[in-house]
Amino acid sequence: MKIEGDLNKPEDLKFSGSEATSELQQFMKDISAQSITLTEEMRKLDSLHGTMPDSLFQTEVAAFQKKEKDFEEGFFLMADKTKNPANAVFALSQVRSGEEFLAHKQVLTNLSTRFPKNTLVKSMTDKIAQLEKSNATAGAAEESDMPAGMKVGEVAKDFSLPDVNGKSVSLSSFKGKYVLVDFWASWCGPCRQENPNVVSAYNQYKNKNFTVLGVSLDKSKDKWLQAIKDDGLAWPQVSDLKQWDAAVVSLYGINSIPTNMLLDPQGKIIAVGLRGPALEAKLKEVIK
Repeated sequence: MKIEGDLNKPEDLKFSGSEATSELQQFMKDISAQSITLTEEMRKLDSLHGTMPDSLFQTEVAAFQKKEKDFEEGFFLMADKTKNPANAVFALSQVRSGEEFLAHKQVLTNLSTRFPKNTLVKSMTDKIAQLEKSNATAGAAEESDMPAGMKVGEVAKDFSLPDVNGKSVSLSSFKGKYVLVDFWASWCGPCRQENPNVVSAYNQYKNKNFTVLGVSLDKSKDKWLQAIKDDGLAWPQVSDLKQWDAAVVSLYGINSIPTNMLLDPQGKIIAVGLRGPALEAKLKEVIK
């Protein structure tokens, strides 16, 4: 293998000489492009809300949801066709919905058959088996997969990080409001795909004692700021620009993004891993 680039900028490294790495890089490039397209279409859809009869708007919504489903279907297609088990597991790790896993059990069975001794595959299939056993609901991550520091019922651990202007912002300063602490990054395709859902929830509940605090695991400030602008993230954003060495990673035991936690006005964690329609459903439940 040949690796070219600056080790201080791992996101820009170029690899050659490895079929598996080339395949993975192309896959990540493709899903990033598709994610950006879906984000743009979500914005257009939001702009149409209230400008046309509801029946026509719902037709537009259904068409968009079909595109989202096709996007997620691509992860299973990748897992099923790749010759490399690590790439298969990476693709499946991008899937958001537990129900989708259960609807694609044959893909998992095929993986176990093709790579019977691979520990990554076994770990993935074991988790899905546990997911099925516990009847996890769509849009919410399995509790056993939740970061160790995000336990429902506990008061969230306080932290302070610089915002986009370098001013220190603490989590405790948001007490008195419902706040969604959203962990994401500009380089994370699934995070960018999820952002329109957070934007929609924020716009719907921002005047009802609710806000969002974005916590980025970025390294490049320029890319972080550009993603905030491109995705229309109007809420407070903080980051120490240390990626996986960020203070919040060890504080909460974060092992993947996107992830989030919803806090009540007292700072207590009342929900974790709210993605897709699960976020607005939970907000509708708790914010009257």
